[in-house]
Amino acid sequence: MADPEPEMNVYQIASSAINPLVFEDLAELLYKHYTTSPCMDSKGVPIMVRLMKLFDSVDDFSEHLWRDAQERSGLMNGMSSADSKMLQKLKIICKKSVEQAKHLATIYEPYTFYGGRFDNSNTQRLMEKMSEEEKREFGFDVGSINWKDYITNVHIPGLRRHVLKGRA
Repeated sequence: MADPEPEMNVYQIASSAINPLVFEDLAELLYKHYTTSPCMDSKGVPIMVRLMKLFDSVDDFSEHLWRDAQERSGLMNGMSSADSKMLQKLKIICKKSVEQAKHLATIYEPYTFYGGRFDNSNTQRLMEKMSEEEKREFGFDVGSINWKDYITNVHIPGLRRHVLKGRA
């Protein structure tokens, strides 16, 4: 009898099933950070931020884009018939801008509205067999991540220091 094919185990280290960082929580942490420690514009004036508006679908996002474009452009206020050429140009510009943003949203939809979770059960089983010393040495217990502490005290300061290089 032939030897059975060896199994291939995949060991993923992911927090999405055990200790997920929910995007809404990330948005709130970013908001809190940048309201208490704002970036400065070129004149040294603090840049005020608003809490991110999150959407359940690309369709919801698209509807919001169109309403927002109309409000910002003044299209909702209505213009006199004397301004009809200007109104038409404005509508075309708004429509093109919204269509471009919708196109980008559609391209990035698999990432921004991703509902998958990564199965790390093989890694969990492996960790159950490890000694406490091995667990500490390997350090991949995703359940122990304190997302608030990490985002607030490591991620954002690192972003500001190394990516923005103190410009903000």
